[in-house]
Amino acid sequence: MQLKEKFLVMFSMLILLFIVVVPIVFASSPFVIGEEKAGGYQYTVIKEQNSFTWKIGHQGNISTIVENMDNKEDLEHFRTAVEDVNMDIFEIILSASYFLIVVITTLIFYKKTKQIPKSSGAIIAILAGIAVYYTIENSINLNTALQDAKFYYSMLTS
Repeated sequence: MQLKEKFLVMFSMLILLFIVVVPIVFASSPFVIGEEKAGGYQYTVIKEQNSFTWKIGHQGNISTIVENMDNKEDLEHFRTAVEDVNMDIFEIILSASYFLIVVITTLIFYKKTKQIPKSSGAIIAILAGIAVYYTIENSINLNTALQDAKFYYSMLTS
């Protein structure tokens, strides 16, 4: 055999080894399937063999919990609450930004024209009202999600 053929055979065997061995190693290794942080709460879900291990935390205090039939539902509620906190924070930022855009646009328009026509003022008031409404609604939802996260965290760690 020539050197080139030997190299090709060795390279093929190496590739075959990776194709066979690597999936077996990854199948038996634990890996993270979910992770989230929001409002001081956090969770990480790790899949190991046939079980799930959860690392839940609040302000740096981390607890490790193995999922079982008794705590599965509470862990899912905690996960949902943390995800809701994250989403509500995003929605508050979005609706507050919308309010700021309406206010800045109104101020620019007022500086250029030195007046706001009644029809435009009504539209601006409606747009600002919608922004304030969604900001308040999302703040209430955020408070509820934080209370839920607190409840399920204390339930799971006590």
